[in-house]
Amino acid sequence: MKKSLADRIEQYIKVLISRSEDKSIEIQRIELAETFACVPSQVTYVLSTRFTEKDGYLTESRRGGCGFVRISQFSCPYSEGFVDNPPLFQIIDELKQSKLLNEREAEMIKYISINSCRDLPYEYKIKVSEGVGKALKEYFAY
Repeated sequence: MKKSLADRIEQYIKVLISRSEDKSIEIQRIELAETFACVPSQVTYVLSTRFTEKDGYLTESRRGGCGFVRISQFSCPYSEGFVDNPPLFQIIDELKQSKLLNEREAEMIKYISINSCRDLPYEYKIKVSEGVGKALKEYFAY
């Protein structure tokens, strides 16, 4: 079975990342497009759909003449970062069990924590999660 262009671009990038020491690469969209004889928007499509935080990748791009795309692979114990962050949720659940929070308050804090960070990069989500957990502990002298 013949692979699609998007599949081939994805595989190529994954090989480059796996061969790098720090699991991070910098590439130029135009060079990658030339390598695969396609338009740069095809490369952009692959990057935006196959190299996401959910898939374990951080991408940073700069457009223009000296533009680049930096792709870093990370290992994350939680598939979607903040949403499934057990340390924060564990603190909230313990506060609920201790009767310091009721069910509604606990769910509201979880909802606000998740939704206020929806568009942030993964590393910021973790910092916010840690900050919320610390603030809850301080507030309740936990």
